[in-house]
Amino acid sequence: MKKLWDRSELLFALLFIGVYVAGNSLLDEASRSLGTEMLLTLPYDALLIALLLSFIRKNGLSAYYGVCAPRASARQMLYYLPLLLIATVNIWFGVVFNLGFIPGLVYFLGMIGTGITEELLFRGLLFRAMARNRLRTAIIVTSVLFGLGHIVNLFNGSGMTLVENLCQLCYAVSIGFLLAGALVKGRSLLPCMAMHAMFNALSVFANDPLQEAYQIPISVALCILSLAAAAYYLRTAKTED
Repeated sequence: MKKLWDRSELLFALLFIGVYVAGNSLLDEASRSLGTEMLLTLPYDALLIALLLSFIRKNGLSAYYGVCAPRASARQMLYYLPLLLIATVNIWFGVVFNLGFIPGLVYFLGMIGTGITEELLFRGLLFRAMARNRLRTAIIVTSVLFGLGHIVNLFNGSGMTLVENLCQLCYAVSIGFLLAGALVKGRSLLPCMAMHAMFNALSVFANDPLQEAYQIPISVALCILSLAAAAYYLRTAKTED
């Protein structure tokens, strides 16, 4: 792994993203066929997280990738309120639990794993590979790719309609900018991981009928909140390495 990383950080990042996307797409579908969402995806993502964190720690790259405490104070990060507000969107309309205990627990943990993995890949590996030379390009590309990556939900059996998926793409891109801004401002992936994991995991408690009824207003609110907070973080960040 280190030899590939030394040769090209970008290739290293893209390789792991490809392995993640292909593996999750196949295992999500296989998990559904077994009757439990994310039954196979959960251990797969856990393995990827363990592999990446081991590589980062072994090679002294924790600060480089932001796997460390934030360097900005909570006040400078607006007390993380923008991240917390957006992370809880799935319970804005109340809490509903429609799954059994075991399937619900597997799904909850699986969604946490997905959030952490995607942050390590997009705001970690890919962002740093691109930010060495062009920070602005890294922010734009990783945010847009992060959003576009959700287009797989149209084809992987998730049941999303075209309108739902388009809304998801729009707010995922906006949230991508927010997370990139939080990373640049605080120099840490940990708040990004926490926000993304919470956003995903709380979907197990979502009031789906109301969420679907207000899909477009919710998406607009997420876009506005995310982009406004991202603009603040990026405008006030110190970007020196």
